Amino acid sequence: MTLSCSPDAMFLALVSMLQITRPALLKSSEGGFDVDVTPLLDQPNLTADEQLVLRIYGVLSNMGENTSVSLDLSPSESSRLDRALALVESSRAWPTDALALTRQLRSTLK
Repeated sequence: MTLSCSPDAMFLALVSMLQITRPALLKSSEGGFDVDVTPLLDQPNLTADEQLVLRIYGVLSNMGENTSVSLDLSPSESSRLDRALALVESSRAWPTDALALTRQLRSTLK
């Protein structure tokens, strides 16, 4: 399947995958989160979740001025991303707009 969404939604997907895969790569910042995937780039063997993190990061890194981004996902990647979004959604209270974005992404993945 092709996941097409806003850059904000794709960033939410990245943060969700990182939170369940490598939370140490997320740093709190004034505007939310900073992401440093350098440790993954230097790692010789990556799990499937870590590979998906890098694929999502790659889309965001190369989006330029685009207002929409796309990522082709296998059925297992789609399932892993949906699971990550569900876990992160249930882990804390989210602002209404972030919750709506999460639910929109999850409905697209099903």
